[in-house]
Parts: sequence; C-alpha cells; structure tokens
Amino acid sequence: MARFGFVADDLTGAGDVLAQAHQHGLDAVLAIGDVSLPTDVDVVGIAGPARSLGGREFDELVTRDLRRIAAVDLDVLLYKVCSTFDSSPTIGSIGRGIELLHQQFPAHGPIPVAPAQPGFGRYTAFSQHFAVSGEEIYRLDRHPVMSTHPSTPMSESDLRLVLAGQLRSSAQPGFLHLPKYTSGEFETAWKGLRADPSAAAFVVDAVDDTHLDAVASALRGARVGDGPSLVVGSGGMMAALARSMNQPAPTRDESSASGPVLVVSASASSVTARQLADARGAGWVDVPVPAAMLHTTSETDRKDVETAVAQALTAGKNVLVHTTLGADDPRYSQTHPVSAQHVGTLIGTLAAHMAQRGLTRDIAVFGGDTSSHALIAMGVSYLRVSQQFVTAGPICRSDDAAAVAGCRLLLKGGQVGPVDILRRFAAPEPA
Repeated sequence: MARFGFVADDLTGAGDVLAQAHQHGLDAVLAIGDVSLPTDVDVVGIAGPARSLGGREFDELVTRDLRRIAAVDLDVLLYKVCSTFDSSPTIGSIGRGIELLHQQFPAHGPIPVAPAQPGFGRYTAFSQHFAVSGEEIYRLDRHPVMSTHPSTPMSESDLRLVLAGQLRSSAQPGFLHLPKYTSGEFETAWKGLRADPSAAAFVVDAVDDTHLDAVASALRGARVGDGPSLVVGSGGMMAALARSMNQPAPTRDESSASGPVLVVSASASSVTARQLADARGAGWVDVPVPAAMLHTTSETDRKDVETAVAQALTAGKNVLVHTTLGADDPRYSQTHPVSAQHVGTLIGTLAAHMAQRGLTRDIAVFGGDTSSHALIAMGVSYLRVSQQFVTAGPICRSDDAAAVAGCRLLLKGGQVGPVDILRRFAAPEPA
C-alpha cells in the first residue's frame, strides 16, 4: 500500500521527489497523464504542468489531480512545489493550490508550507526564503536567477507575504519559526497552528535536515479522519518522509551512455545556458530551434530540424536541441509568450522519433514548465528512478509502452545541476 503521495506542479520537480524517495530505499512511481495510479508501491505521484498555467486551466488540472490522488489511502500527501517557490498570483499560484487542497480535503485545517531543501541550498528562516547560486546564498528577492525569472520573478522573500498575495482572502498565513525547534515548543506550536480555524496555511522554517525530520514526524502523526496529512513543500520534504521509514539504501546504478546523447531543452534559465555552453565547448553538435517554430511548426521546419539531429546522431555525435539559450536569447526575449504545451510537445516529439529510429538511448530533458508536455509526447505513462545521479537531476526509466522505453532519461529543471552535467551524463564520450 502506498504510504506517501504527491501532486507535483511540474515534471522535473516530480523527478526530484522520486529521486529523494529512491535514495532512501522507497519504491516510488510517477504517473503521467490520465493513467491508473499504482497502489503496490511506497510512494505514488502525479505530475502536470501546473506551474506554467493560470486561471481556469490551473484550477481544472490541479482539481483533477487532487481528486485522483485522494482515491489512494495515504498517510501523507505532498503538494510538491519548487524549492525556489516559483509562482505568482496568475501563473502557477501556490496560494491557489492551497485553496484547491482545502476544497478537496475540507476537514483538514491549516496546511503547513515547508519548501526548504537544505541539501540543495534552499532555506527558510523567519519565513524569509533563501537559495544558493554559485558559492553564495541569496534572499529570494535578490537571487540572481529567481529575481529575474522570465515567468515568475520573485520580488518578495517573505513567504507569508508571497502567499497573502496569492490567496483570495489576502490573509497572511501563520508561521513556525526556528527557535521552536530548540526550545522544546515545536509540538505545541505545531498543534496550535493546525488548530486555527481561520487560517488556510502556515509557513514552516527549516535550515537543516533535522528541522524537516521534525516536520515529517508531525505529519505522520497528523492524519485527519479518513484523509491524509497535507503539506506543501519541495523534494526536501519527501526526503524527510522517506528517512522516517528507515529503509536500506538501494544498490547504486553507475550506468553510462551506450551511444550518442540527445538533449532537448526549453529552459530559459541562465544555469541551463551555461550547461549547454559547456557541452558545446566539448564538441557537442548544436541544433537551435528556429524562432518561427516556437509558436507554430510547419512540416518543412520540423523535417529540417529532425534531419539535422538525425544526421549528427547517426555520425555518433552528441546533440543539443534548444529553444533558447537564456532569457536574453532573441528567440525568447523578442517574441510574445511561448506556450509550454507547444514547445514541450515539439521537443518531446523530436526525442520520441529519434528513440524510435534507434539513434539514441540516452535523452536529457531540460526545463520544468515544458517537461510534462515533452514526456507525454514521448508516450510515457509511468516513471521510476534508476539512478540518483546529481541533486534534483535523476536518471529515470519509463514504462515499456513508451516511445522511449529502454532509454536513460535525465530530467532536470532549469536552475539545477553542475555546469558539466551533460558531460557526466554522456561519459564515456562516444567514439
């Protein structure tokens, strides 16, 4: 029986949740699209592109996914959000997600919000959220990437104020601050916040794993009637829940690429741009997607791109296919907003065709907002982690019915991973 479940607002973030569960010995499966949910696992999850949606589309998707996961008897349900709290009142609203959680589970009461992921350089202190970039830790509103995020720029670091700006009530959530962990008052404070009938949520501080372990313990003892205990958080929260199960770690998989690697990227992050530049400097073939294809795709354009990719892969070359190289790329910055569904489907279909032709068995998908659409275009229904690889960048495998069955799939959000992640994924380089 599944003990823990999650609904993730993008696919690469869901991959991180799978990786955290896998690292601590739990059998975790992610269901993609309208497929049945397995119950003979430890962790079951659903992922969709909610982070890139707003309005009615967001409400319909999240409501559907919560209704589906509610049918599974769970101890804890994680509403998985990015550890950098990517959201706005109109796009990927975490506040609106909290309201929809209350609609599905009306008896639950205030929902804890704990996005910290210390192992990944994400911290919450006195409700202010911080994230690492390079060698420095920045407050969220001063973070060099998040403060200028192309879709959801963060102009506030106090998560209570961020949520108040997203909740329809505009009410500021409560808080559980760091001193409660060491004063012996954590349990009392937690119960008091959970019992407040007027609150939708409360923000929970955490700057190390022991803090998240305390939250996991409180969650596991806080089921409400027949429903699960709810939490809004990141992969760090799943890691804490998984640690609480005390399962043996899995055998480490050190497999490497069996041939040329194909990268399909729709990430506008400067982190991804540096990773692509590193691979390009190592001789990888560069295939930029023309700006005209970002909105409508003609059959001629599609064939031209696929031909270029196929020729390079056939020659044994690693290939980079990208829709942008950072937010300043003219393809991105000088056009009207790009549909995550269109772009994700575009790069996913390309990867599926290359796998079906047997030209690659090693595929990297970069970009949080677009990755769900890309995996759906590849025909993927279920994902499991096969290798932890790098933090928040697991290598996964799909179900046997997918176009990419048997492939190593590296799933990476825009703002994560070392600069040489692609060279590591490909090692040893194909001849």
